[in-house]
Amino acid sequence: MTGGLTVIKQIFPDKGEALLYFVFQNTISNDKNLKFLDSKLKGKVTEKIKALEFKGEEEQLVIFEGEKFYKYILLVGAGKASEFSTSKFKALLFSALSKFKDLKVKSVNLFYFSELGKDFFEIGKSIAISFCKAGYEFNKYKSKKKQVIKILNFQFLISNEFLISNFQLNQITEGINWGELLYEGVSLTRNLVNEPASHVHPEILEQEAFKIEKESKGKISVEVLDEDECRRLGMGAFLGVAQGSERKLKFIILKYQSETLRIGGQRSKSLKSICLIGKSITFDSGGLSLKPASAMEDMKIDMAGGATVLGVFKILALKKENINNNIYGILPACENMPSGKAIRPGDIVTALNGKTIEVLNTDAEGRLVLADALSYADKYLKTEVIIDVATLTGAAMAALGKDITASFSNNEQLHNAFLKTAKNAGEEVWAMPLFKKYLKDMKSDIADLKNISGSHYGGAITAALFLSEFVSKKNWLHLDVAGPVFDKMATGWGVISLVDFIINY
Repeated sequence: MTGGLTVIKQIFPDKGEALLYFVFQNTISNDKNLKFLDSKLKGKVTEKIKALEFKGEEEQLVIFEGEKFYKYILLVGAGKASEFSTSKFKALLFSALSKFKDLKVKSVNLFYFSELGKDFFEIGKSIAISFCKAGYEFNKYKSKKKQVIKILNFQFLISNEFLISNFQLNQITEGINWGELLYEGVSLTRNLVNEPASHVHPEILEQEAFKIEKESKGKISVEVLDEDECRRLGMGAFLGVAQGSERKLKFIILKYQSETLRIGGQRSKSLKSICLIGKSITFDSGGLSLKPASAMEDMKIDMAGGATVLGVFKILALKKENINNNIYGILPACENMPSGKAIRPGDIVTALNGKTIEVLNTDAEGRLVLADALSYADKYLKTEVIIDVATLTGAAMAALGKDITASFSNNEQLHNAFLKTAKNAGEEVWAMPLFKKYLKDMKSDIADLKNISGSHYGGAITAALFLSEFVSKKNWLHLDVAGPVFDKMATGWGVISLVDFIINY
């Protein structure tokens, strides 16, 4: 646990720089601690609440100066107590800490309250994630870096009225430690996605993978296939996308092996093998089907799926406790560029599984590289579960907006398990249908498949159906993350959900 996050068991303190207090709609009128604050500040709390019509509704914020008691007091509307959860707590805490950060506050106190429940590990984990997220900055390319005042100390205080045991206190501390470790992976993902494409290309992703291998101290191994090896295996779709760029492609494979197998033990029936595949187009110009200039501005983010997989493996590398599953990661990394060597609309490529694809639009390249990555996982890794993460379609955003991931699966049990995990992590996912009838729109007259449907409708569905042609009968989950991975800056969406999922699956 870092020095910035501490857990203290004590009575209500008389002084501090900033106090954070959660207020619920249904208890605001008889909240004894709120009345205590009001008496300390000679009615100033009641005055502010009335003036600003603060009712404790979710995301309402009221901040005021606390004179000699606290320099600042922030009341956070938490909504209805019956609807409160640790994921809501995490989101609201982040908003509150961001507010304090804007005020250049360096030290914040928060008291445990009963609505947080008794899952003390999750409470600690949520505190750490919110604290780390509020402290994240990416300003390395600013010539004049403004001074950023970070919150240096966050004290989680537990009043003596709550009979919290030393074991429970330790659970909070362990949760904080785990949350901090999780955010190391999230930060790596955010940093990679925020970097310009001039500074992150396939070779850089390869270097990051080998850094993770070194950090893991034997838990993770990395293999990289070059162009010749990809050609020998028959990855015509991946090679077709990559051929227009001067940057060399990299087919990066990471493997986390369960300690049981690392030390020569027998594989148990309960041990599962999971493959994560991240779309890793380090810049997407659209190829010869060139994107409009405005649509190209953020296309450094088209490797966000691969960055997410690297973030997951960073956590696996640093996690001391063994995971009882074998985890693979695949990053089919290349650029999609126009040149005299670039793939042309109308060309036909052959994927690793032998299926032929008519490439009608070179800007629908993500599904081509994923076709070969999925086929590789299916044929050579033989994992029970395959999950791909891809900034695949604008259609997913058109359907669900910027904040929600579209998910597709050929296995209802797998799908429901991930949806539950993501909900607990506070990352929004919506289950979409693999509507088989639409697959006919992806059939080509002169090849097995074409890479676009030709229809203006259901683009996220037809893209998912295209991918489904490359996973045989494996348990497969497809996450179209085009919206939530980037909002002016990278968000690191998916890292925490995927780590929670593969640990508990």
